[in-house]
Formats: sequence, C-alpha cells, structure tokens
Amino acid sequence: MTKKKWMAAGIAGGILLLLIVYCVLCQTVENTTIWEKTSVNGVSLEGKTVEEAADAVRARFREDYQDAALTVVLEDTEYSVPVFELLDIDASEQIQEAYALGHGPWITRGADWIRSRISPVNAGDLEVKPYVKNPEKLDEVLAGTGIEQYNSLVESSFEVSGTDLLIHKGRTGVAADTEQLKKEILAALEAGNFSDSIPCPTVERQLAAPDFQAIADSVAAAPSNATLDPANNYAVVAAVNGVSLDTALARAAYDSAAEGADVTVPLTLTAPEISTEDLEANLFRDVLGSYQSSATGSGGREHNIGLAVSLCSGVIVMPGETFSYNGVIGNTTLERGFQLANAYSNGEVVQEPGGGVCQVSSTLFSALLQTDIEIVQRRYHSMIVTYVPYGMDATVSWDQPDFRFRNNHKYPVKISMSFEGGVLHVQVLGTKESDLTVQCRVEQTGELDFVTYRDYYDAGGNLVNSEYITTSKYKPVS
Repeated sequence: MTKKKWMAAGIAGGILLLLIVYCVLCQTVENTTIWEKTSVNGVSLEGKTVEEAADAVRARFREDYQDAALTVVLEDTEYSVPVFELLDIDASEQIQEAYALGHGPWITRGADWIRSRISPVNAGDLEVKPYVKNPEKLDEVLAGTGIEQYNSLVESSFEVSGTDLLIHKGRTGVAADTEQLKKEILAALEAGNFSDSIPCPTVERQLAAPDFQAIADSVAAAPSNATLDPANNYAVVAAVNGVSLDTALARAAYDSAAEGADVTVPLTLTAPEISTEDLEANLFRDVLGSYQSSATGSGGREHNIGLAVSLCSGVIVMPGETFSYNGVIGNTTLERGFQLANAYSNGEVVQEPGGGVCQVSSTLFSALLQTDIEIVQRRYHSMIVTYVPYGMDATVSWDQPDFRFRNNHKYPVKISMSFEGGVLHVQVLGTKESDLTVQCRVEQTGELDFVTYRDYYDAGGNLVNSEYITTSKYKPVS
C-alpha cells in the first residue's frame, strides 16, 4: 500500500475513532439532570432532575409564603388576611428551559456536554411569582378574620329608670363590603402586592327606629292591688302601680334627638284600686254578717262543735277564692278526735262521729245570708233542725254534700267563731264595699217547703233588689 493510501487510511481511522468516541460520549453522558447553572427564586436547578427541581422550588415557595398575609384596614382597625391557601407557584416553564440543554436529540447530546464544559450556560436567578390558584377559599379565609362581623352601627337600647323610660339612641355605622373587598384582595395578589395595606371598602348601616309598641308591651304592667300572701302567714303584699308607655310621645322624643343622645320619656303610672295603705287600714274592718245559735245535746256533740269551731275560726278567704267547709274540717273520724253524737242518716237519728258539725256550717250559712257573698253550694237537711230557722241550715258530710261560698269581694274576708256557754257565735269579717244593707228572708211555700232570699236595702231603707238563694224541702222527723 502506498504512503498516501496509508495516510488516508489513518485519517479515516482517526475520524472513525473520533466518531466512535463521540457516539460513546453521547450514549454514556448523564441524561436526567439539569446542566445549566440556573436558579429559580434562589433555588439552584443544576444537578437536579425536573422533579427535584420542581420540589425544591415549591419548598422555597412554602418557606417564603407560608405566613404571607395582607393587611386590611377598617376604621382604624387592622385585620390580617392569610393568603397562602389561595396561592400556588408554577416554575415548570423555567425548569424545562433549563433542562433542554443536553436533552435534545441523541446525536447532539455529546456536543451539548462538551459546550457546557467549555462555556457553561448561566441564565442567572429567575424570579417566578406565585399566582392565585384557589380564589374560592377566600370566603373561608375572610370568615376566620372576623372582618365580616364588624359593624360600627350602635343599635338603640332602652331601660326603665324609676318612673321614666330611658332610651339610648344609637348611631349610624358601617360594615365591610366583603364582595368588593374580595375583588381588591385578589387584584393585589395577582399584582404580587403583599406589602401595601388595603383600605376596606364599606357599606353604610342605617340606624333603625325602635319598635315602640314592643317596648310598650315589655314595660307594661297592670296595676296590682295590695293583698295577703297565704304562703307567708298572710303577710301584706304591697300594691304595685300599673305602668304604660305613650308610644306617640316616645317616638316624637326619639325622632327629635341626635344620634348617640339619651332620651327620657315619662311612664304613665296607674294606681291600683286597693293601695297598701287602704288594705292595712280597711282589712277585716267591718262585720259583713253575723249569727249565733244555741247548742244542746250530748257532750260529744258539744265537743264536735268546739273542734269544728277551732278549725274554721280565723280562716281567711282571698278575693276570688272558694271556701269549702269539708276542705277545712276534713273527715270527721274518731281518729281525728271527733266523737259520737246524734246525726241524721237516711231519715233517722243515728250516732255518728262528728255529729254536730252541721250546726257550725248552718250557723256560718246563716251569717253569710246577711252579706252579698256568693253561695256556691248548700244542701238542706233531710229533716228540720232547731238551732237555725227553716231554710237557713246547711248540712254537710265528708263524702258530700259540702258547703261552699266564694269571696266575690275585692278585699279578703275572715271567718271568726267562738263557742262559749253553749252558744255558737259566727262573724264574717271583711271590708264593706257598698252602702246597701242585706237581710235574709225565708218564705214558706208548703208544709215543710221554704224559699230563701236576700233583700237589699239602700241607706234610706228602700228595697232595691231581691235575690233568690235556695229552696228547702224537709221531711217530717220520724
């Protein structure tokens, strides 16, 4: 082979060798990491895979913005609005551009590697700003700041002070315009503005006039008469004035007052019918009705009368309350101290425990017939009795009948009884509320039939009314 041929062969061989070496370089050079000396937001990308680079940039984002917050100012009050949950970052474009060097076609990879070693590519530190990824979370974020609850409106209020209604007139105020505020927050984030305070847009909250009728209803109270407290040994309960509010007067005073002012409106007081002084002066002042009867018979009968008297005397019947004789006396059993004595039973005279207590109920009924107190229940004896006139008796028995009356007066009434020397005295004490005089009248309508009336006379002795009370139909004594 000639020298030229050998030289040509050598050159060809060298070229081939270089090609082989280059191909080996292209094949063996590292192909998964970034070669560029590039950083994003201070995070170096060199030597990292695309995934590692993305993770590193995201980690730096969390580090830089974890505590990021905007300041919103509302009427000199600052609110911190955390925004990290709204944001995200996307550096994929920058990472892919840095990754492009050496990651093109296979045949160029070796050339890119050689070039990066001879003249390294340095794109510098690239800045990638976060963007708003989750605007829908802004509602939840704002809810946690309390700004939505801000309302400088001061509502009007009222209180009763003595005999006056004191109205504290409120003030017009503002509240956050949250819809507009959200727009301004998102605009600031999109612009990358995290430092400037955002003045909170507001909406006006108008002061509403109070519901004067509702106020009137809340302070209104009916007058309350002085009375006695049965649960406290009938101690005097003081009278209470009624209270009402002139709503027109209150509204006019409120309308003429400046915001923030106190408005005083006098309450209308209504005195009760019975003041404390009236009750104390007139309590049980008058004898409304009285009667007495003579008791004859056995010692057991007198004992039973005395026991019934001890139970009834001093009993107070409040206005509107109904007195029950059986309810006061109770069951007339031997165990309760009553003794055997004559009593009517099925048209016969028999010995029964409690015999004689009907004289007490009858004498009480006779006393009440001299009053205008309402008789609720009365039953005549099966046979006539001698201790009160016909038509003025009231029989009782534990299992019925009962004797009852209702106090239809404005003042309490009290039963006063005594039993001395065989004479039973009964008085009904109270407060006379009329100038009329009441008298009992009994008319005989048959052999043993009687009708009982009350007659009412004025101060001049003129009959002004007659009231039917009851009818009695007795049987002969067997």
